[in-house]
Amino acid sequence: MLHSMAFALLLQAPSPPPASPPATTMETPRRLVFANHYSLEWSVASGTPSGQVSLFLGSSLRPRIDRKGQVWKTALGYELGVSVGGAERGTAFLSWGGNYGVAYHRHHLAALGYGGPKDRLYYQFGGGVLMWRSTPVALEADVRLGVVLGVQRSTRVKGVVGGEARIVGILDGVPLPHFGVFAGLFMF
Repeated sequence: MLHSMAFALLLQAPSPPPASPPATTMETPRRLVFANHYSLEWSVASGTPSGQVSLFLGSSLRPRIDRKGQVWKTALGYELGVSVGGAERGTAFLSWGGNYGVAYHRHHLAALGYGGPKDRLYYQFGGGVLMWRSTPVALEADVRLGVVLGVQRSTRVKGVVGGEARIVGILDGVPLPHFGVFAGLFMF
């Protein structure tokens, strides 16, 4: 009797696996991401603008799919920026009273990416420290939003133009906003 029950159980077809939830990510290999931006920014404390060159180096994350089925690609990494001009100097002088030069460098941890309808929206946000020579001068956070150029081409290198906003919190001083425009290239 026991043998016949065991044999009957073995002959039964296995039940189908449970249905998996809809995929929210795509399996793609991680890639090196590089971005180069040129920006012009103004401080509310100074009428003289600053010019900045920044380089981003990071690694891509898995693309995410939103509710509408659009793919959003994001990368995390490090951004180095060199700024020359009056925006940072005016902010430092007004907030802290320091008489610094006109050349500063930034070190940020940042995330950048693109997506949306036809992969046209570019975004970047990050935060870090503003330095004059080897002296930390401020903590800051920035956001860039732009339009991706060259999305019709299937290359990894694309152009971008847009606007940026930054809050510069001078150490022992008042945080002040900076606003600007940027253009550049990124390789995703």
